[in-house]
Amino acid sequence: MKRSILLWAILMMATLCAVSTQAQKLDAQAILDRVRSTWQGESFHAVLRLDLTLSGQTESHVLEVWTLGEDYALIRILPPNPDAGAGYLKVKDDLWYYSPDVGMAIELPAIALGDALFGAGPSLSDLSRSTLSDDYDATAVADGDGYLLTLIPHPDAPVVYGKLEIRVDLDYVLEQIVYYDQRGEVVRTAIFSHVVKLGERSFPTQIIVEDTRGDRAVERIEDPQFDIAIDPSFFSLDRLEERK
Repeated sequence: MKRSILLWAILMMATLCAVSTQAQKLDAQAILDRVRSTWQGESFHAVLRLDLTLSGQTESHVLEVWTLGEDYALIRILPPNPDAGAGYLKVKDDLWYYSPDVGMAIELPAIALGDALFGAGPSLSDLSRSTLSDDYDATAVADGDGYLLTLIPHPDAPVVYGKLEIRVDLDYVLEQIVYYDQRGEVVRTAIFSHVVKLGERSFPTQIIVEDTRGDRAVERIEDPQFDIAIDPSFFSLDRLEERK
C-alpha cells in the first residue's frame, strides 16, 4: 500500500513538473510574440540615420526601410552617400543587393542577413527588423523590472548567431540584445533607448551597437510608421532597381 502511494506521489510530481515546464515555454513564446509585435508591427517604414565609428573614424549614412512582416523588406541607401540608390531586397528566403554602378540585382545567400551593412553596427537582419524571427526557440525568466529572453536558433536556421539574450521591460519594449557566436562568445551588444509613444505602442528610437573590436554604431530612427498599407507586390526587383 505504501509503495502504491509513493508511486502515485512520484507520478504526480513528474506530471506537475512537465506541466510547469510546458507553461514556462508557452510564457516565453507569448513574451517573444509581444516583443515582436511591439518592435516590428505588421508593417513598418522609417528613415534611419547611422553614425558608424570604425577604427576611430566616423562616417554617416542615411537609409530608408520598408518591411512587411518577417518575409519582406526593402532597404534603400540615400544621399549624400556615394552608394545612394543601392539597396537590399528580402522576399521570404531570397535576398538581393542592387548597385546603380552594376545596374542589376545580385542574389545573395540568406546567411548574408547576419552581415553588418557597412562593416560594423546593425546587420541586414537588424535593419529589416527580422532579428527576432521564428528561427529561434525561446526561454524566459523574470529579470528585475522586465524579462530576460534567451533565443537559441533551430538547427537548420539560416542565422549566424549561436544565441541571443534579450532584455525587455514590462511593456515588452526592447532594452538590450547581446549577440553570441556559435562558440558562445559575445560578438556585439545593442542598447535601445529614447522611447517614444506611438498610439498604444512604446518604441525605442535610438540603438547603440558595439562589437568586441570596439567599433560602434549609433542608429536613430526618424518618423517611424507602423501598420501602414503596403502590399507584398511592393517588394519586387523592379522596385529595388528603380532609379530616382
